[in-house]
Amino acid sequence: MAADERNRPRLSAFLLLLISAALAFSASFFSKRLLGNDGRFALIGRRSLTKIREVDSGAPFKSFRSSLPQRPRRFYLPCIVILIVIRLEILQEVVYDFQCTAQGVEVFLPVFLAGYELMFGKRAPLPISDEPEDPWITIREEFTQWVKTSQLWLFSSVLVFTIGVYQSAGLAYGSSYFCSPVLDEPRWIVVLQWAGVSLDAVVLVMSWRVLSWAKTTKSRLHILSGILAISCLGSGVLWIGTRIAQQGPILDRQAVQYVDPLYMFDILSTGLVLGVLLIAAMLWIVESVPLEPTSIIAYIGGTASTVRQVFLLGTYQQTSAGPPLVALFTIMGGFSIFAYANNMRSVVYIRRGFLVLLMVVLLIAALITSAVRNRPVQHHPLDEFIYKNRVESDRWLRHASVSTTLRTAVEEYKERHHGRDPPARFDRWFDFSRQRNAAIVDMYDQMEKDILPFWGMSPQKVREAIEKAKGLPDIGVVTIIRGKASHNEPADPSHQMILDDMVSIISTFSEHLPEMSIPINLNERPRVLVPQSDIHRLMQAATAPKSKFLPMMNKRDKGKPEVVEDQAASNIEVRSDSEKGSYVSVEDFHHLQSLACPPGSKTRAGVSWNARDLCASCADPHAQGVFVRSWRKALDPCHQPDVFHLHDFYTMPYRSELHQELLPIFSRSKTDIFNDIIIPLLRPNVKHEQETTTFDDKTNALFWQDEPLTEIMTHQSFHGGQRSRLVYLTNNASATDEGPLLIGSNYGKDLKFAYEMVKTSEANDLFTIKTSFTAPETCKDQACWMAQKQFGFVEPPNDPEEKPDVAVDHRYVMLLDGPDGPPPNLLAALRSNGVPFLSSIFREWYTERLMPWTHFVPVDLRFHDLHSTLAYFVGLKDRGRVNGRERDTMADRTEDARWIAEQGRKWAEKVIRREDIEIYLFRLLLEWGRLIQDDRDNMGFVLLKQG
Repeated sequence: MAADERNRPRLSAFLLLLISAALAFSASFFSKRLLGNDGRFALIGRRSLTKIREVDSGAPFKSFRSSLPQRPRRFYLPCIVILIVIRLEILQEVVYDFQCTAQGVEVFLPVFLAGYELMFGKRAPLPISDEPEDPWITIREEFTQWVKTSQLWLFSSVLVFTIGVYQSAGLAYGSSYFCSPVLDEPRWIVVLQWAGVSLDAVVLVMSWRVLSWAKTTKSRLHILSGILAISCLGSGVLWIGTRIAQQGPILDRQAVQYVDPLYMFDILSTGLVLGVLLIAAMLWIVESVPLEPTSIIAYIGGTASTVRQVFLLGTYQQTSAGPPLVALFTIMGGFSIFAYANNMRSVVYIRRGFLVLLMVVLLIAALITSAVRNRPVQHHPLDEFIYKNRVESDRWLRHASVSTTLRTAVEEYKERHHGRDPPARFDRWFDFSRQRNAAIVDMYDQMEKDILPFWGMSPQKVREAIEKAKGLPDIGVVTIIRGKASHNEPADPSHQMILDDMVSIISTFSEHLPEMSIPINLNERPRVLVPQSDIHRLMQAATAPKSKFLPMMNKRDKGKPEVVEDQAASNIEVRSDSEKGSYVSVEDFHHLQSLACPPGSKTRAGVSWNARDLCASCADPHAQGVFVRSWRKALDPCHQPDVFHLHDFYTMPYRSELHQELLPIFSRSKTDIFNDIIIPLLRPNVKHEQETTTFDDKTNALFWQDEPLTEIMTHQSFHGGQRSRLVYLTNNASATDEGPLLIGSNYGKDLKFAYEMVKTSEANDLFTIKTSFTAPETCKDQACWMAQKQFGFVEPPNDPEEKPDVAVDHRYVMLLDGPDGPPPNLLAALRSNGVPFLSSIFREWYTERLMPWTHFVPVDLRFHDLHSTLAYFVGLKDRGRVNGRERDTMADRTEDARWIAEQGRKWAEKVIRREDIEIYLFRLLLEWGRLIQDDRDNMGFVLLKQG
């Protein structure tokens, strides 16, 4: 699989070059409409276009630097092709370990080109004058003359503004996806970056010399298309040679399945854009020199990036006004000198003088903006979050328990379920819930969301889907016949324990249920991932108005809204290997999940490839600053494509059967875009002991500990897995790692808060954070060895009387997902008198009942909020210096932490009891029992009218 990950970029490069070559060749037929179609031209002021070869030696425009290079050598064309293929291989290696790259290395391309001009460029002399030389020339005039003729001055100006652009690139805040000194070679990756930039400069110069001596634009386009086509062939030969060297087929089944319609659309659109850019770059470069367009592009990109950083002042992304302002001044000053040293009268149709004026205005605006935006805030965001969620929790409970009578419950049901009547025997369920003192009577939104798409299928189709699901591996079947529940006796003892518990619960109310079969997923991972287009059609059919006067028409219409399987999804199949079992590769899994997101969402557009830098725009919809404002929105991956690099669930192959058709499979948990039906299931080997240690008696520390996931470790999971990143962040952070910390300081008499960038190692020293991997029973494979070398393992105590560190002994308990599902100890943590710090992507049956900042503390999957959240609760007083200063004014908020711990325990004891599981399951099965009946539209529970 790793080899396949390396070969896919070669296939993509082959196709992109092929499409670009075809576009360049096609454009040659329209060359008369393009610039320079009759030969090589130079634009002189605004007068006219004149052939350079016909310029008279005494022409007044001789002061302009001629851009006609030296005649190319014969070996230039094959060298260009070879260098392009090598450059693509370097690019692949750099992107594969992008987390180890240095920010901004590529912006030094203009410096390499300026160095070429300094060593080999020809500088046109100043105009020859018939007047005698003025012996009284001033120093200013002599300096101006030197500036116009000195290549060293040109090189220096390029170097200055490029350093400014490099500073701007370094302002980006890094992701927690880390570069490992054990597994990676960061120095080698940086060397490859510099080698790539050098090759870019060589290819540009050689291509410029070749294309500039072509007689017409048509011939240039032919040469360009030839270079791209031969490079495409070279890339293809390298791809095939690599496959042969790996002793694998050139086109295996997996490679063919990867080339699906969505992939081809992306390749086609990207290839066309690349071809247009290459043609435009060719026309631009041959009319000047490579230095000018690359410098202008670097200037525009650097200016835009720096201005954006100025507008981010005061946020966690930019905490200080100095770096962006210095970068902006450097860019503006260096490029102004470059424009004069290069005799550029205009830059992208903007006159040079006017451009300098715009730069001055921009600098003044940046200074004013930095003074206005870079101010501390009056209140800590978590004060507001805790207060608002306390109010929202009370409001939610009132909304969830409106019904006190059966009539009110029926009315509430119809209002919340698209006008449908409750299922038959709803009165029995209502009495059942009252007998068990249910606090939640009306709020079952997750259940409705899970079941609603099946209302868009005919009952016959649903029953056929049940039979198909029952025949799948690792599916337990609970059957209810004549009021008795039983299961299919799976061979695995843990699976049998789950089904035994399920049958035990159902037996308390099975006499009120119709006959049915329930396919239960006995694996931890969800199994049903339907494309969003199919779900949308089913939802429309499910919520369409039903005619109560024409029941037979309703039955006939049920068969109409059949799902047409998404072709992009159908091309990806689950592979089966006798040794490894069924699996879906990481890339295919990402692709299928993107299809499950709505059109227009960021994830539907494609998974982010930049794992090195923090995707702040991905977190903004659910965050305020670094803190999670909307936890339920944070569970949705469709607006945050970067999470596909940051969780073990996404970074490991999917080793279960994955279904893109809607099957009624009941699972313990799922992510927001899966379509399994959530059902409460027992967790084997999870203790449910009552914790008696009070909050005040616990250690004032954050704790997490678990075994490493070494069975199926990929390159992405090692660097970006949720567990790996937490342990690295809190124990192994490098000297260059830093992050934002919201710190309170006195401003006059008031305590105000502002973000500061703090070294991660320094932030770790401020708090007591205990995160570690425990030593597995055996550690013989390479993945385990690498994990041990990178993170270190905590050995169990040798003395049997010595008590090991456990979560319940600490006030703050970090809860992380497993590779397949949510944290198994979440309920135990809620009941432990501690504060759960929850970082999860999964939903369970009780997820909608939990309120963030009231029952637990949500932590963003990126962990950029972890230290600021801890600082709020434990304070910074007497905890040492931060950035060289004591921060004794930021006291702890232990009372808030104690309140959250108490609220979480009380709420779990009130709404997440075993009785609540029975109530939830009873209602779920009533709904399911009706849905599979042919006459389901007329099987609702209807109260007789009074009087």
